[in-house]
Amino acid sequence: MKSSQLTFSTFLILFLGGLGYNYVKCVNLTIMTFNTWVSGNNVENGIIKIASHIKRINPDVVALQEVRDRECLSHLLAAMGEKWTAAASTFSYPDTAILTKHKIMNQSFHQISHGMGIRIRIENANRTIHIWNLHLDYQSYGPYAAFNKMVTKITQIMAGEMADGKGRFQNMRELLVDDYFQAAVQNSPTEPLIVCGDFNSPSHLDWINETSFLHGNWKFQWPATKILQNEAEMKDSYREVHPQVLHNPGITWSTVEKMSSSGWSWTIPEPQDRIDYIFYRSSLLSPIESYTYQGHATVYPKPFHWKNDYPSDHFAVITTFLLK
Repeated sequence: MKSSQLTFSTFLILFLGGLGYNYVKCVNLTIMTFNTWVSGNNVENGIIKIASHIKRINPDVVALQEVRDRECLSHLLAAMGEKWTAAASTFSYPDTAILTKHKIMNQSFHQISHGMGIRIRIENANRTIHIWNLHLDYQSYGPYAAFNKMVTKITQIMAGEMADGKGRFQNMRELLVDDYFQAAVQNSPTEPLIVCGDFNSPSHLDWINETSFLHGNWKFQWPATKILQNEAEMKDSYREVHPQVLHNPGITWSTVEKMSSSGWSWTIPEPQDRIDYIFYRSSLLSPIESYTYQGHATVYPKPFHWKNDYPSDHFAVITTFLLK
């Protein structure tokens, strides 16, 4: 290399090295979680619009929920282009898939009843990450109970999270006791672990004293997020970047469900909440940006949604990390 071609970054590395600093290479890693609203079936040209919005964000990895079937996934990959590959759950629900521009490691696919995990090689960082995509049970949605004036006890709200042994609490518990996931937790110091998806549950970090006036005067320790944080020691990337809940609520439900269904002539407000997440565990990851996304065009609520450019009833969540 000629001295005249010395780049600033090379100079900085040499300068810091001369001062005794160890240079650590960092790259940006962008993760997107995106509920596709039944593979875009509720808007015109939905598959094309899903692909368009993913390409606009250009993430390294995108976790998809409500992927209707393998045929829809094939059409989406064709619209995305050759550099994208995918792995998908074989179950009809949780209907999850993970797309990436990077290499999916051989024999790394694993699934549980409400999610799937894979390992992905990030060559430019010389790292492998382990990522899980969850779509937890949608029934007995907690905020409906919280806003029901007949509900007067926390145990009534919690009953919905348990859902007769099949609820979001059990869904998350299944993940935490899974041997493959536990190995990923143990390996997270050298292989960063990410858990993302549509939890169909608010966060225990959001339903606090300061925000109870927004939530039917309740504060509540939603178990899905709480046990993921407390027992797996995972961090909520959006809330790490935006700790002030009132200033940055991070609503992801919903882009189009603003009033409850047509049986009430669209007169009853739909509870709006943050139910889509990107959690992480590793000192190798530092979130530098996290935001919700619904495109740039106007998103019209139900029942005027068919022509929407943005194809989902959920906001997507995007987090960019520095990966060491």
